[in-house]
Amino acid sequence: MIAPTELWILAAGRLPQGRFGGALAGEGALNLGVTAVRELLKDPALPRPGRVFWGMARSHTQGMNPARTLALRAGLGVECLGTTLNMACASSLEAVALAAQALSLGHPAPILAGGSEAMSDTPHLAPGLRWGLRFGHGSLPDVMHQDGLLCPVTGLLMGETIDRLAAKRGVSRQEADAYALESHRRAARAEFRHEWLAHPRLDHDECLRIETSLAELAALEPVFDPMGQVTAGNASALSDGAAALLLARPEQTEGLRPLAKLKAWTEAGLEPMDMGEGPIHAVRKLLHETGLRLNDITLWELNEAFASQVLVCAKALPLPLDRLNVAGGGISLGHPIGASGARILVTLVHQLRQRGGGLGVATLGIGGGLGQAVLVEVA
Repeated sequence: MIAPTELWILAAGRLPQGRFGGALAGEGALNLGVTAVRELLKDPALPRPGRVFWGMARSHTQGMNPARTLALRAGLGVECLGTTLNMACASSLEAVALAAQALSLGHPAPILAGGSEAMSDTPHLAPGLRWGLRFGHGSLPDVMHQDGLLCPVTGLLMGETIDRLAAKRGVSRQEADAYALESHRRAARAEFRHEWLAHPRLDHDECLRIETSLAELAALEPVFDPMGQVTAGNASALSDGAAALLLARPEQTEGLRPLAKLKAWTEAGLEPMDMGEGPIHAVRKLLHETGLRLNDITLWELNEAFASQVLVCAKALPLPLDRLNVAGGGISLGHPIGASGARILVTLVHQLRQRGGGLGVATLGIGGGLGQAVLVEVA
């Protein structure tokens, strides 16, 4: 959908991302979100949002409708509305799309959109405990596994679908490892200080492995299939984080200079088994609707859930690797599910600003067979 009215991104930031069980463990997704929102809006010149759309794909233990609690705890006032979204990896990018739609329809105040995830704190469940386990064994299913990484349609974990996709599209383990290494190298060189929001327990992206090598990556065993290629080194890192953006129409900005314009957004559906190709469908739809060509886009952010998935999409579209994920991605920075859509958009905006502006696309594939893409412009 092309934005029917001019939409501005007034502020965009993210917390440094913590590794699984690392510095942010124990904070909880709600607390991470509150910290990010307070830091994003601490500039008194920014207008106050009248609504929050917030992504959180693992909201267990975070209370009912965490977006509303976040709005209150972040000091946005009792009048500020809050809606929590679970669209797996796209949760917070969908929050941005819904904010854009609401503003286009005349929402009277700016809208805050983003997401947070504390993968370190996802609990285990105890099914059957409420009515008693009368005889035999019980189970303690892992929320991250059951409600996050496992596709209920295919019965496969996300990584298993990617192993099959890579084999079908001809992406090798060596290519995936080389891409993963480059992700770490790009993240190590990147300048993130303009997008980082302060957190008292972490001042850097904790998942980054500066010293990793191809030999170390090649030595890792496949996670799912002994003959497969997805390893802990060429897949995204489990992590904790939060990211947020403040969106508004021009008349709501009080003369502020925007960071970027939000131009268009699309969603696409495809076979759940091929969910890794979601960005291909979403990007093609976005380009068709906007009349743009691949060469019109200055930078691309394609969520690095798996190295081989990024390569499948890059080859199919095709995308220029020198303009794709120029600051690394989920492999090197981490992939806090509910925050990742907003995180890649935040990084895209700031990387465009560092490089003199232009058009940028943030896109990702979504478990269950969906793709999403957002187009922004930095003057």
